[in-house]
Amino acid sequence: MSVACHPALPAWPCAVGLFLRRVVEAYCETAPPLRSAFSLLKAIERHRPLLLRAAFPSPLHYGLVLAKVTDHLLEFFGPEEREDTPLLLADGKEREDARLYIVYRDRVRVLLWREEEDEIRRCKEDVPPLCREAVGFCPHELECCFLWTGGRRIEWISA
Repeated sequence: MSVACHPALPAWPCAVGLFLRRVVEAYCETAPPLRSAFSLLKAIERHRPLLLRAAFPSPLHYGLVLAKVTDHLLEFFGPEEREDTPLLLADGKEREDARLYIVYRDRVRVLLWREEEDEIRRCKEDVPPLCREAVGFCPHELECCFLWTGGRRIEWISA
């Protein structure tokens, strides 16, 4: 979910990265019995001001990105996830650029921009020490969810 914000890059990817981070944090901090598609939509609406329309090339682009991100978040946190209490971990980078890992009993889930082998490899390297330090164990499965394609990929984490 991390996007390197550089002055030469358009402003909207940075805004989307910050928005996603805040929505995911808010959802994971919600008590499991209260999690629902509606609570996720409320978090999206609460943090929508982070997506400044001026950062996007056009109002249409803003609307399309917001719709696509909302759709992916609703799929990412499907109804089956409400019963399992996730733990939210961030890699050790600066807060706004840190990648968020959502740790469940059986897997670790990460939201990435697109399917890139280097990013997936980095996740597989970063997850075991983060999990062991935070919770004392590391699930064997890494689920990468890709924002722009809507796809998912399951990887085994090396022990």
